[in-house]
Amino acid sequence: MNTVIFNAAVKSDGNSAFIADALFKKYEGSRLIELSSLKFEHEYENKFREAPAFRPEMVEEGLRESFETLLKSDLIIFISPNYFSFISGTAKMFLDRFHVLLNKSGRPTFEGTKKFFFILTQGSPNRSHGQPTLDWMKGFCNIFGFKFYGIVVPSCSYSNTDAARVKMDEISMSLSMFI
Repeated sequence: MNTVIFNAAVKSDGNSAFIADALFKKYEGSRLIELSSLKFEHEYENKFREAPAFRPEMVEEGLRESFETLLKSDLIIFISPNYFSFISGTAKMFLDRFHVLLNKSGRPTFEGTKKFFFILTQGSPNRSHGQPTLDWMKGFCNIFGFKFYGIVVPSCSYSNTDAARVKMDEISMSLSMFI
């Protein structure tokens, strides 16, 4: 199974990065993409809106390899911290570019069904604080026909990865059941 892991955290030493690294080591042959290292061009204009399928030129040069990897993947693991009941700004900027994966009728242009496993890390010990974000992400994935599963990892304080470390078995088990 071709797997891509997207870490949407800004910090490289936090809980989202810890989980991304652990899953990258677990899934041999997977690809780990740190969204904070990608070059976003805020004024990039997609000149190929009428194209029947994705073309690399539809996204800015700094994102092309990531989108090509995404399209080759069967399993997408997407990890983001919870910022005020939503994903990180970097995650939102990246997901905003997904419109290039739809044709002008609003249907996905890629073949088959992809699996989208979403992990939301948050400082709050109350998992329900992440529910609005899970609901939003599920709706987003539905647009693209992704099979969705989401999990909230609570009690992930600023730079202490103990909670993420403890939850790795739960994450791995949920991921194994999903795929």
